[in-house]
Amino acid sequence: MSAPSGRFLDRGTRWLLATMAGATTAGAIASVFVNLFIFVVSHQLRALALFNGIYFLTLNGVFYLVAAVFARHAPIRPYRLGLFLTAGFYGVLWFLGPTANRHLVGLGILQGVAQGFFWFGANLMTFDTVDPAQRIRFYGINSAVSSVAGVLGPLAGGLIIGFLPHFEGYLLVFSAAVVLYGITFGISLAVPPGPPLGDMPLRVSFQLARRFPLWRDALKTLAVRGTREAMTGLAGVFLVYLATRSAWLVGVYSSVSAVMRMVGSLAVARWVTPEKRERSLWIGVVGMSLGALALFGLRAGAWAVFLYGVVMSFSMPWFTVPNEAIPLDVMDQDPDVTRHRVGYMLSRELALNSGRLASMGLLMVLYQKWPHPMTLVIFVLLASMAQGYVAWTGQLIWRRLHARVSPAFAEVPSPR
Repeated sequence: MSAPSGRFLDRGTRWLLATMAGATTAGAIASVFVNLFIFVVSHQLRALALFNGIYFLTLNGVFYLVAAVFARHAPIRPYRLGLFLTAGFYGVLWFLGPTANRHLVGLGILQGVAQGFFWFGANLMTFDTVDPAQRIRFYGINSAVSSVAGVLGPLAGGLIIGFLPHFEGYLLVFSAAVVLYGITFGISLAVPPGPPLGDMPLRVSFQLARRFPLWRDALKTLAVRGTREAMTGLAGVFLVYLATRSAWLVGVYSSVSAVMRMVGSLAVARWVTPEKRERSLWIGVVGMSLGALALFGLRAGAWAVFLYGVVMSFSMPWFTVPNEAIPLDVMDQDPDVTRHRVGYMLSRELALNSGRLASMGLLMVLYQKWPHPMTLVIFVLLASMAQGYVAWTGQLIWRRLHARVSPAFAEVPSPR
């Protein structure tokens, strides 16, 4: 990996940025409306939670499958396959139409398989391609570019769905996603392939946390972060539609949120340096928690959800951008990181998706007992406040890295 300055992205990183932005653009026009579509055809939040729960559960198994099947190939292979399968997922939604509520488990599995291939490849390509000095800038620009695309996508999707009769709007939006993912696949052909995954035994992903205390701490932050991620998109879309019964306003909400994410991301890319990332995490935690408090005004109208979206979306990049660097910074301390990187990524995704799955499962149980929107509101607030643990633990990790506590990595022999 080259060692460019942190200000300018090298050619390989720019291509990676382009294809990831393309995938986000493809998702922006349709992914917002997947959850809405599932709710509209099923009329149950429980069905929506089931679909998402199956999706997160499938992700964990797929990551290990990819590591075993593609051991001798570069991560670009599963990444491209993920793009192809995601296009297939939207194609199946188009084919099923309003009967999709009968196939929620199968749809959750298909989306989990598609996104598992995609994100496994994307995470490893990010590590292989992006120089450590460029990570904050890469994630900041990626978030900002994705947010720009996310403004027009939901507006266009909401407009189409709102003005076409019955389910025709949804089907047209899903068709557009298939085309856009195909274009993104073409862009991915220019991304540097990187080294092969390697034949590291998959059990290493479980051994790393036991051998390396800092990695164990990083995994804890990922699990807690996952509890919030499971709720963020679902809550806004569900609550806006519940208050307005308008797909168009769901699109407007998503676009307004994207604008605020863009503003927040640009601010982070400009202001946040490695020296300021601890403060940035806390700004994000406080902002997301304040945004969640706005949801308690839900009975007063949809404005409360829009206020939540504005505050939460602006605050989120302050938390997520530096948070993305925590596991990568810990991995950098391992002198044999290239050999171990698949194990790191497997344990990373296992922790993150375990948090998401636990959060979704708990929501299903609580909503079954208290079937009221305020149950979801309280859950969002608690998940947002819990991110304070991530900020606090992240501070400890960075300070220990700065104090060079982590050379214990070098004292542990590579697992056989």
